[in-house]
Amino acid sequence: MISENDLLHVRTALLITLSILLVAVLWKRLRLHVLHRDMPAPLHAEVLRIDLAYHPARLLVRLKIPSDQVVCTRLLDQAHAPLHRWADEKLPTGDHDLLRPLPALTDGVYFLEMATSTQRTVRQFRLQQA
Repeated sequence: MISENDLLHVRTALLITLSILLVAVLWKRLRLHVLHRDMPAPLHAEVLRIDLAYHPARLLVRLKIPSDQVVCTRLLDQAHAPLHRWADEKLPTGDHDLLRPLPALTDGVYFLEMATSTQRTVRQFRLQQA
């Protein structure tokens, strides 16, 4: 026969165990919520590298895409005014190399803007053709 004292110990152990499980589940949900709301960078596309090639002038852009996304790229001048826009591309998950031919430009500092539905990334490069 189970004594009343044994039932009290079992009840106490169950309450402690359930409390610990509840705290663990709530902590995990809070951490995921904070990551998605305040730190969405892991969900964003990343510009890994920009190389400039000449004759003809073109940009070689290396991207890492965490999920299927439409990528928009534009060329900006020093004041961040748009100079040229390339066609949007739907890219699957993974690493990608994009080739972006440059229009006729004078030497100087320019910016490449890469945008998706959730972000905008701008990277500077220097064009020196002479």
